[in-house]
Amino acid sequence: MLNALKEKAHKTAVEHGFYEEVKPDAFYLGLVMSEAGEAINADRKGMHADTKRFEVNPGKWSFDLNFRIYIKDSVEDEIADIIIRLLDYAGLKGYEVIADVSALPSVQASLDYFGEHWLPGLLFQLMGGLSDAFDDGFVEGYIACLIGIFEGCFEQITGSDKDLWWFVDRKMKYNDLRPRLNGKKY
Repeated sequence: MLNALKEKAHKTAVEHGFYEEVKPDAFYLGLVMSEAGEAINADRKGMHADTKRFEVNPGKWSFDLNFRIYIKDSVEDEIADIIIRLLDYAGLKGYEVIADVSALPSVQASLDYFGEHWLPGLLFQLMGGLSDAFDDGFVEGYIACLIGIFEGCFEQITGSDKDLWWFVDRKMKYNDLRPRLNGKKY
């Protein structure tokens, strides 16, 4: 499943112009980190997806309008973006992606340590680990670790009634509908 999602995420990014000029690896990993910052800001604002209303109104509006009203820019949406960026990068590099859940016990300890303000601390640790993995040439393995961590504790860290893959699926569908470069400069 993950390798099929990896291929789809990368194909969508290519089709939307993100690889007309291939940039250094640090650029793409920086975009992953920017999504982590957006997740923290969504958490600070208390922005969470309303999946119940999203599912009640699927025929009332277009998918993209429904997504923008009930899911876009929420904590769950931004974590889905982190995963999609990681999958896209894995597609660029030709990495094999298998979720690694071996780090979940230490993540639980971090959640306990940070208390109610766990998301900024956890994302800081995870993104710091990504930076270290880049420096050490261990990005492929760390991507698998990050995906496993988010998959394993998504409901706990977001409080959502849906799992990570539900959000990734809908965000990828939304991304398919977006304009070139998702309407951004790069």
